[in-house]
Amino acid sequence: MPKETLAMSLTDPMADARPRFTARPAAWAAMAAAALLLAGPASGAEPPVQVAEQDLTELSLQELLDVQVTSVSKHAEPLRRAAGAIAVVTGDDIRRAGARTIAEALRLVPGLQVYHTNAQTYTVTARGFNNDKLEVLLDGRSVYTPLTSAVFWDVLDTFLPDIDRIEVIRGPGATLWGANAVNGVVNIVTKHTWDTLGTLVRAGGGKEERAFGGFSTGAKIGDGAHGRLYAKAFERDSSHQRAGGDTFDGQRQGQAGFRTDWVPAEAHAVTVSGDFYKGVETTEDIRPSVYGRGPDTELTGANLVARWALRTSEDSEVSVQTYYDGYHRVIPGVFDEKRDTGDLQLQHRFHFGTNTVTYGAGYRGSRDDTGGPPNILIFSPQSRILRTYSAFGQLQHRFGEDGELTVGSKFEHDTYTGFEAQPGVRLGWAVGQHAFTWGAVSRAVRLPNRLDEDVAIFCVPPFDTVLGCAPGSTVRIGNPDFESEKLIAYEWGLRAWTTRNFSADLATFYNVYTGLRSTESTPPPIGSFGNKLEAKSYGAELALAWVPLDWLSVRPFYSYLHIDAEQGNSTDSITPRNLEKGSPGHSAGLHLGLAPLSNVTMDGFARYVGELERQQVPAYTELNVRVGWRPVPSLELALVGADLLDKSHPEAGSAPSRTTPNPAKPATEVERAVWLDVLWEWE
Repeated sequence: MPKETLAMSLTDPMADARPRFTARPAAWAAMAAAALLLAGPASGAEPPVQVAEQDLTELSLQELLDVQVTSVSKHAEPLRRAAGAIAVVTGDDIRRAGARTIAEALRLVPGLQVYHTNAQTYTVTARGFNNDKLEVLLDGRSVYTPLTSAVFWDVLDTFLPDIDRIEVIRGPGATLWGANAVNGVVNIVTKHTWDTLGTLVRAGGGKEERAFGGFSTGAKIGDGAHGRLYAKAFERDSSHQRAGGDTFDGQRQGQAGFRTDWVPAEAHAVTVSGDFYKGVETTEDIRPSVYGRGPDTELTGANLVARWALRTSEDSEVSVQTYYDGYHRVIPGVFDEKRDTGDLQLQHRFHFGTNTVTYGAGYRGSRDDTGGPPNILIFSPQSRILRTYSAFGQLQHRFGEDGELTVGSKFEHDTYTGFEAQPGVRLGWAVGQHAFTWGAVSRAVRLPNRLDEDVAIFCVPPFDTVLGCAPGSTVRIGNPDFESEKLIAYEWGLRAWTTRNFSADLATFYNVYTGLRSTESTPPPIGSFGNKLEAKSYGAELALAWVPLDWLSVRPFYSYLHIDAEQGNSTDSITPRNLEKGSPGHSAGLHLGLAPLSNVTMDGFARYVGELERQQVPAYTELNVRVGWRPVPSLELALVGADLLDKSHPEAGSAPSRTTPNPAKPATEVERAVWLDVLWEWE
């Protein structure tokens, strides 16, 4: 069996495999012992070095189209033949764009809306609507919270140079990935440990990005086994307040983790990884009468992931993945969430004739404790266990070398709504040697969360006056009968490429949403959530790539989005307008990459974002620039500038809402930032 095929089954294939350097074994004695305890005794098997033959930083444009991706069909396939609106951001793209966070790297993807909400966090959506319809995975671990179905982007972190690539599906991925994969899937894949041998140190600082530093070091720890450790920390300055002065939203955070990859025998592969983080965020007081500094937000979390793959024959492969994820997030007096999640997934894939069958089953259990009064934001009941049982099946049938039909469905049974089915059909067809077209029809659901069903506000001054509730009382907004939000999506796309230096990728969609969350006017004083809104959206995304010269690349993209929301028989007249006016109708980006000298790179990324009328954010254009210089092969010095066209500008704001205690809170603005970034690697 080709070992690279086995590695693909671990959902983190195609690592950027340029080995850094060979590490000194003596420095790794402690890690070797710990990793071997986790991964088991190593045999004489060698790592699947065939995967290391493709370095994503050195591929041509046409070779990048053949990079293997797994997010569309849950098995490796070339990007050019993937029947979905998928984009890949490589580790080199992240570095050369000067991205400080995973969220900033996603700005390179057309169809994603990424807003720097404040100095701490980001809002990321796909094809509009709220930030609760996106499935995000880091090495197979789902990271959205069952509390709100959103992602805490301020703590979704890793050592960025260890990221191999980020695969992004715009549009539903629920047939394979399940609930919450409504408008998109973000699959973050880190590098294999045998591709990160040696030590890499990153450090820097400047304006806004005050200071950051980290390292990643890897080594062979036995026959067929390799390991990696990393640690990082950063401190960010507060953002600017539109009304003048700084907002209290700075952040300090540290994180560390490890990964081991072990190939004990020809047909087996094992990966074990884990992370731990601890941070503090400055918090602005939410009371309308104060708006000064409030108590600091405290963040802690840890996770552990294990994957095993077994090739049972040339045409059959089994994989098992399990993980634990726990975190505690608290704003004293305002909000508290402690959560522990366990997940187990099994998958089997086999071939017969021109068909490939993939099926699997899974279980996820999540227990939380959300505190209670005197916190202002509470949940009733205070603690709850959520369970989801799932199964999926998919059949892919190939029509010779030209076409492929994929039919499948995800089936889930969850604590809130019981049984849900999410079927999908995809057809892809090669049009000659230089074009590929595809179409899809699929159903997806966003399951209820704790916010939908259980959220309440504890009335303390001055909120009793703002909300019209009695002091010391509890006003429940959540609806115990809340149902899933549903989507039927119709998609069509076309990819075309020349034999050498040009490619184009067009994706179009028409989405029909039902059962969207509304805020009804009853019961008083605020009302409660319902499922009475409907909406339709349509749009298109175009991404081009042109490499006219070996040292010059040009990558423009454009996205169009239109949303129509209907109030129907709901008493909520505000949310439909917020949905229609809460996403930009037009957005665009242009990345220019130059390498005028063998040891110098220059990159510019300009982006245009249309008006966010709902959030009172005007259209804006911004520019990021990075200049990198390698005086010696093992050292890179880079000067990075972000948001250079304005001293400060807003990217998000406050929308009117009956359930927002402080709708008049001044919006924050992102400030111009400049910093020095140093990368150093050695044996």
